[in-house]
Amino acid sequence: MFRNPRSLLFVFFFASLAALLVFSGDPPDGGRTDANREFLAACEASPFAAQSTGSTEAAVRVCSCILSWHRKEGEATGRPLPAALYGGEGGAGAAAVAVDERARASCLSGRVTP
Repeated sequence: MFRNPRSLLFVFFFASLAALLVFSGDPPDGGRTDANREFLAACEASPFAAQSTGSTEAAVRVCSCILSWHRKEGEATGRPLPAALYGGEGGAGAAAVAVDERARASCLSGRVTP
């Protein structure tokens, strides 16, 4: 079928290009990555992070821990991340506030509280 090595190279090139086009896109996450970034940015810039942690690294660690709590608790109910709690607006539901209080206590102490 392929008597000429150039034709084999030609087929390989186009097969590779087709595979690249099909598999190179980012997987759809429904905006989850952007929501995570927005939440982390709001948390890290908040007065809570500045007052509760002594350094930027500690603020990143605590805010990441809080994000994981909200993701874990909110996945089943489909609640959005409460970035408003950290931006000063305070417009979050009671369930999100309760999760946030538990998350803050747990992440600042370094242990999980029931």
